[in-house]
Amino acid sequence: MNATIYTALVGAAMVLLQVLLAIPWLWYLFVTREQWTRWSEDVAQGGGRRGLGIFAVGAVFLLVAGLAAPFLAFTGLNDRDQLETAGRYYTAALQAQITVDLFLLGFWLLLIFWPKGGAVALAAFHESIRAPMFWVLFGLSTLLMVVWIIVPYFTFGEDYLVVKQLGYDTIMLAAVVLGTLGASLSISEEIEGRTAITVMSKPVSRQQFMMGKFVGILVSCLFLFGLMAVVFEQVLMWKHWWDRLETLEAAKDTMSSVTAAKVGIVPTSPALLWMAANSGTTSQMQDLLRGVAQWLSHAADTLPVLALCFSHVMVLVALAVALATRVPMVVNLVSVLIVYFLSHLTPVLLAVSNRARAANPNRLEPRLVGFVAQVFDTILPDLGAFRMDPALLSDAPPPPGPFLGYVGSVTLYGVIYTSIVLLVGLILFEDRDLA
Repeated sequence: MNATIYTALVGAAMVLLQVLLAIPWLWYLFVTREQWTRWSEDVAQGGGRRGLGIFAVGAVFLLVAGLAAPFLAFTGLNDRDQLETAGRYYTAALQAQITVDLFLLGFWLLLIFWPKGGAVALAAFHESIRAPMFWVLFGLSTLLMVVWIIVPYFTFGEDYLVVKQLGYDTIMLAAVVLGTLGASLSISEEIEGRTAITVMSKPVSRQQFMMGKFVGILVSCLFLFGLMAVVFEQVLMWKHWWDRLETLEAAKDTMSSVTAAKVGIVPTSPALLWMAANSGTTSQMQDLLRGVAQWLSHAADTLPVLALCFSHVMVLVALAVALATRVPMVVNLVSVLIVYFLSHLTPVLLAVSNRARAANPNRLEPRLVGFVAQVFDTILPDLGAFRMDPALLSDAPPPPGPFLGYVGSVTLYGVIYTSIVLLVGLILFEDRDLA
């Protein structure tokens, strides 16, 4: 087959993939259940021809646009850097659409297999993402991450790594704030306002009510994570451009792999580069596919640490949900804040008390500090395990196998601790008077 025709077909497939992925969330936003029911009834009764005609015209338009888009794009883009940038932006949009579609699919499956709790979770999710706080946190986090690009850090070539760590912390803290406020507003206010009694009369058990609220709030935090991940990955790309860091191809002959990792170069997967180079398309399409491969490798590099950050958020949201069954919003926020600081402070107190006891075993103060720190270490979650500062700021990247094993074990720890906190919350909620 002619390379130009084959390139056009590959480009059309890429465009049509974006269109197909846009259908679910566009349908969710603009087509109500009543409109879909009415149109289905019209089709079943032999009507609905106008709707089918509009659908056919739209399908033909998308097909023509998909075939024409590659020719238009390659006419305006000839430079390799421009084509690689276009490939990265294409994959960023693809990642955002897949994120939204996965949430729609997840809730659809949740309502099938857990109808009552899923309905509570869906209501809590809608309440969280429609609140102004969600978009305020999203906008503020985006603004902060953009500002991190231009702030000088005087780290002798490691500014990229500092921006990377600040980005992870920004996403994590934004999700913690969203989850804590969502738990306080969605659970505490419903209990205090007696609207929870109406939900319980559906009938929905207390366990389904609390677990549904937790799932809905946690999924809203995950949705914020998904959107912020796309922004964060683009911010890292911009930081690479802002500091005029070399590309991997230009640096690989003069820089070691350790130095390349420190300046922020994410090596593109050789398998993806091989697929782009052997795709049988023109050089322009290969440049575009290289940009796709660069973004995919970049996203894979940030995903494990984002998983750890989300486990961090999951533990704190579970604590906020458990406390929301008994205490008002202000007390809930203060309690989560205290747990956050004490969990990170406890290892420091243990280390200081151990050194003081080793230097002077007869003093009482280090023993008391050590005892209190040991109690906190036993009860409170080890939130320091979810941080990856040593691995991110080290001279060499961590080995992939042990690193992924560590991520998996810490994530499992977060799930277990979350389950324990939710169990305690269910016990507290069982005795709560809702009348």
